[in-house]
Amino acid sequence: MGVARVYRAGSPYNGVELAEIDFEQTADTLYLAHIDHPPAKLVRSGHTQWQFRDVVFGPTLAAPAGCSAGSMVANTDGDNDHKNYFPQPARYCVTAINDDTGEESRASGSATTTNDLTLKRNYNTISWPAVTGATRYHVYKAENSQFFGYIGTTQGLTFRDDNIGPALDQAPPTRWDPFAAAGDYPSTVTLFEQRSVWARSGHAPNAVYASRSGQLENMDRSRPLREDDSLSFTIIAGRVNSVNQLVSTTGLLALTSDSVFTVDGDGQGGILTGNSPPATRRQIGRGSTRLPPLVVDNVVFYAPSTGSAVRTINYSFEIDGLRSSDVSIFSPHFFEGMEILSWAYAQEPRSLIWAVRSDGKLLCFTWEQEQNVWGWTLCETDGRVLNVCTITEEGEDRLYLIVERMVDGPEGRRARRFVERMASHRWDDVRDCCFLDCAVSARFDTPQSRFTGLWHLEGRDDVAGLVDGVAVRGLRVTGGVLELPAHVPSGREVRFGLPYACEVELLPLRTPMDGIGTNIGRRQQSGDIVLTLRDSRAVMAGIDAANLFPLKSRSGEAWGTPDALMTGDYVVTSAGRAGDAITCLIRQDDPLPFTLLGVARDVIVQG
Repeated sequence: MGVARVYRAGSPYNGVELAEIDFEQTADTLYLAHIDHPPAKLVRSGHTQWQFRDVVFGPTLAAPAGCSAGSMVANTDGDNDHKNYFPQPARYCVTAINDDTGEESRASGSATTTNDLTLKRNYNTISWPAVTGATRYHVYKAENSQFFGYIGTTQGLTFRDDNIGPALDQAPPTRWDPFAAAGDYPSTVTLFEQRSVWARSGHAPNAVYASRSGQLENMDRSRPLREDDSLSFTIIAGRVNSVNQLVSTTGLLALTSDSVFTVDGDGQGGILTGNSPPATRRQIGRGSTRLPPLVVDNVVFYAPSTGSAVRTINYSFEIDGLRSSDVSIFSPHFFEGMEILSWAYAQEPRSLIWAVRSDGKLLCFTWEQEQNVWGWTLCETDGRVLNVCTITEEGEDRLYLIVERMVDGPEGRRARRFVERMASHRWDDVRDCCFLDCAVSARFDTPQSRFTGLWHLEGRDDVAGLVDGVAVRGLRVTGGVLELPAHVPSGREVRFGLPYACEVELLPLRTPMDGIGTNIGRRQQSGDIVLTLRDSRAVMAGIDAANLFPLKSRSGEAWGTPDALMTGDYVVTSAGRAGDAITCLIRQDDPLPFTLLGVARDVIVQG
């Protein structure tokens, strides 16, 4: 059972550096930033073709390999003494243009010629070799010792200058690479307004750099600056503001170690331009850790730089600005003394945030903004969760986990790491579902009672399974083989893995009562408990773990078929015990579906 295949690509990073890598993806390219390495990218060109490359900042279009300039002197004003002939030197350079990508190359080498272009019929001719990929060329001119300025464009390989005045506000791009040496390498990256944006180097932790517009790997700029040039700026607001993360939403957010800043072109939401310094505005006085934020709809989730919590950033109409809220305030016990090491958002079909805690446990945050429904759940497994990510597959966001588990083997019991994927939320038959950890699934043409290839569960005697929709527990794996007990029929469709229990415990009931105040501190007793379920089985409920009663599920099913799933309202009679507070515990231990939609309690309160 089970097939595993791993594809490997040589990486410039070692294991201890992985946690500090920031990344941003566009199509099959993943941009990577690490403070000790030059900016890099992971490029996927096929299912088994992956390659790490350094980002070489500059145009992909080559510059023309030099240019030449010649003078046509047809007029010296008819005077043998040339009294009205005042030749002046002019320098020229050429850049290549690709109209499909909008890219402009760097300038060719310059060429100089002398002529008096103020006289009729006099002109200079500039020529250059063709450039592969170029659709046309820009020609620039510098008179005397001035800067180069644009004088025209052509699809040919020659250009005639008959006294064209250079436009000095448009100069050719020149090389600029702010990440050329160690200490200047950025450690955070995002994509915003068709630019790649990098920040937080060792030498300038509060500096931000943005590429040319529409060219993610080009930092070239002109003199004077143009709107589509690359740009750089620093964030200064009274304290050291190391830019820990950059977030692209409707605007650009800089999450620093001290505060959260908005960045735009003019302070009113304008676009970033290379020839105008951007406006940075301090919005929130709670800084961020290095944990990459999550963007859910129009809300940013981040971990604050101080304390143990999760906060959000979203626009508030009341203050006409950004506001931060603590979404862990109702579950502080899940975060005290802990930090989040990794997290991922699964949008469909449940809208969940999965977060890895520093102790290896997994937190799940349910978030339905339009319904104002949210809450945290603790998920524990036999092992340590190290990292998570989500990948969209067939209209569903599937959670992938790196989990470290203790496994028996020829060398004894040792820790091994597994790549595991959360089972699909969508299934049509109970035989197709999977509610087990570290599980494998198989389907056979004929019923089987002996299953091989379960080395990842070697030595375990607490393995559970689902055999043709029937839950089985207490199974053992020896030599990678699992055999069903004699009382369990063989099956065609099976799942085997590590079991876990689902528990939902309600808070004690707090309610006002007519004429006598509230029920707090009064003797009270729980009567019937009504559970509203959807597609569930093997559910128990009661007032505590020692007083759980199962819900009767089997009714008119045919012999040899699994129990039907339960949907609707089901009544459980609880233990008739009185106390100062009444709680309710719902539990399910079997590897079967369990969806709880609501709970109602019949509580008797004494005077």
